[in-house]
Amino acid sequence: MAELAELALRFLMIGALAFGGGGSALPIVERLAVAETHWLTPQQFAAGVGFAYATPGPVLILAPFIGYQVGGLAGALVSTFAVFLIPVLLAGAAAGIVGRLRSATWFKGFGSFAAAAAIGLLGLTLYSLAKPLILLHPGLLLGSGVVFLAAWRGISPVSLIAGAILVGAVSGAVWGTD
Repeated sequence: MAELAELALRFLMIGALAFGGGGSALPIVERLAVAETHWLTPQQFAAGVGFAYATPGPVLILAPFIGYQVGGLAGALVSTFAVFLIPVLLAGAAAGIVGRLRSATWFKGFGSFAAAAAIGLLGLTLYSLAKPLILLHPGLLLGSGVVFLAAWRGISPVSLIAGAILVGAVSGAVWGTD
């Protein structure tokens, strides 16, 4: 029973501090599960992280894995509930606040400017991602654009890979390798 309470308290803390997604919380989870409590060996933790990344959903799906190792099914349920409790409560509170403010004129104005700022940030991110491609080889940016447009038009990824192999083979045969 004491281990379940400790699981709950520690995973409540992780859920409260996991800003930026579960990946950013992995060092905290590792310290908790491996270094401090010795609930898992480093190898078990690595296997759990591998399973977490292999499943659809958040990386913090690692919580039930650790909870199960500590307290079986009850531990898995407690750790899962605890790690997601605070984020769910905060999201619900934020939704309630937004719902009440939705009709306020100043909030609508904020939404318009926030949307413009988000588009600007996306453009800056695109530029930041494209700049190294241009510096490395301008053809990479052109290729990235072609792949993006092809995927957007619904062309199969297998066809894209086959096309890239063909282009690479032809360009290597025509211009040689560096």
